[in-house]
Amino acid sequence: MKPLFTLLALILIFPATASSTDLVRGKQDTVIIELNNNSKIVIITKSREDLASLENYDINQMVRDLNDQLSDSVEYMEIQDGKAYVNEDEVEMKDWKISDDEVRIKLGGVEVDVDPDEMDDWDEDDWGDRKKVTYEAERVDKTTHHFNIDIGLNNWLEDGSFPEGNSPYTVKSFGSWYVGLNSTNRTWVGGPLFLEWGVGISWYNWKLQDPDYIIEEGANEIEFNLAPAGQNGKKSKLTASYINVTVVPMFDFSKGRRKITSIESGGIRIKKYSRKGFRFGVGGYAGYRIGSHTKFKYKEDGDREKDKERDNFFLENFRYGIRAQIGWKGVELFANYDLNDVFSANRGPINADGENANLSAISFGITL
Repeated sequence: MKPLFTLLALILIFPATASSTDLVRGKQDTVIIELNNNSKIVIITKSREDLASLENYDINQMVRDLNDQLSDSVEYMEIQDGKAYVNEDEVEMKDWKISDDEVRIKLGGVEVDVDPDEMDDWDEDDWGDRKKVTYEAERVDKTTHHFNIDIGLNNWLEDGSFPEGNSPYTVKSFGSWYVGLNSTNRTWVGGPLFLEWGVGISWYNWKLQDPDYIIEEGANEIEFNLAPAGQNGKKSKLTASYINVTVVPMFDFSKGRRKITSIESGGIRIKKYSRKGFRFGVGGYAGYRIGSHTKFKYKEDGDREKDKERDNFFLENFRYGIRAQIGWKGVELFANYDLNDVFSANRGPINADGENANLSAISFGITL
C-alpha cells in the first residue's frame, strides 16, 4: 500500500541540550512539539497535506518502541521504517476504492458500498466484528457530488397571501406534500463560498382544504366545482411534476469540513458524512412541467371510489423562482418561491371578485 504520509526524517527526539540550530533546520517544513520534560518532537514533512495524514500512524507504538530501545548513552535515534506504524485498518477504511463489481449508493450524508462477492459469505454474526473509524476531513475537494431529497409542504399564494379559508381552491396546510429528488454538485469557489448546482425532479401536491370540490379543466380556465349530490368527498388534489435546474451560491463557514464515520463489515461499508458549522445561501431554479393529474377520492352508496384524470389543467409549462437554503451541522432546510404563476395567464380559478386568481407556488421543508 502506498503510504499516505512521507517522512523525510520520521521522528527525531532530542535531549534538552540539543542546539536550536539543529531544530530549526528546514523550518518551513518542520513542526516542533514541546514536551513537558523539556524534550522536543520534530516532524519534517514535504507539505501540509502530508502532515494532516499523520493521524493514520500509531504514534503511541512509536513512543513505546523508543522507550524500549533508548538508553542513557543514546543521545540521538532515528526510526527508519515508518510503514511499520501505519494503522492499516484505518487507512484502508478511509481510502477504500470501489471496483467494477461493487455497488455504491449515496443518499444525502450517507454512502453505502456493497461488494457482492464478499456478501455471499456474510451473515448477521459478522456485524459484531465490524470496524468503525471516526475522523474529520479537513481537505476541500474542488467539486463533490451527492444525491439528496427535499421533503416538505407546499401551498400557493394569491397576491402575496394564502387564499381565504372559504375559497374553493384553498389548500390544506398539512398533507400538501412537496418532494424533490436532486443530483447536486458542490463546487468550492474560494474561502467560505461554494456553488451548489444540479438537476432534479420535483412534485407539487396541492390538496384542497374542502375535499368536496373537484378540480376540472373548464372551457376557459381551471375550475373548482362541488361534487355531485351523493358523492361524499374524502380527498381532492392537483399534482404537477417538473424537471429542474438549480444554482445556489452557499456560504459555508466551516469551509467544507466534515466529520466522517466509516463502518465496515464483510462486503458492506457505510460512511456517514456530517457537516460542521453554519451555512446559508440564496439562488435560483428553472423547471419544465413533465406531467400533471388530479385525483378525487369519495364515497358513493357506501363504496369507496377514486377518479384520476391526466391533463395539462392550464398549468404553465415553465416555472422559475428563488431558492433559499440554511443549515447547521447535520440539519439542512430549504424554501422555494415561484416567481411566475402556477396557471397560464387568465386561466386561473375565478376568485370572489369574479377575476382569474393569480396563484404562485411556495414550498419549504428539510433536505435529507
